Amino acid sequence: MRNGKRIYVSAFKAWLVEQALRPEVSVAGLALRHGVNANQLRSWMKLEHWQSSPPTLLPVTVVADARPAEVVATTNARQPEAVMEIEVRGPVDTEQLKAVLAVVRA
Repeated sequence: MRNGKRIYVSAFKAWLVEQALRPEVSVAGLALRHGVNANQLRSWMKLEHWQSSPPTLLPVTVVADARPAEVVATTNARQPEAVMEIEVRGPVDTEQLKAVLAVVRA
C-alpha cells in the first residue's frame, strides 16, 4: 500500500502461525525469513489462540464464611453493604481471570 502497510493473505497468516507454534521454531527467525515483523507474528499467534480456544470458566465453590458477621452501627439503621471476596490460589491465566471478572460485573 502507499502508506507502507502490507496486506497478508489469511492462508499465509494461518500457515505462519502454525509454523511458529512448533516447539523448536524461533518466532523471530521465522518472521525474519518471511518478511514479517516478529511482533506482528506474535499478535497473529495471540489472535489464533484466542479464536481456537476461548477462555473457559473455572469451577467455583461457594464456602460459608467462618468469621462472625461484622456489626455496623449507623444512626439511620441502614443494612451493611454486601461484600464479596475472591481468593485465587496458584498460577492464574490472566485472560481467564478477566473473563471471570467480566461475568461477575455483568
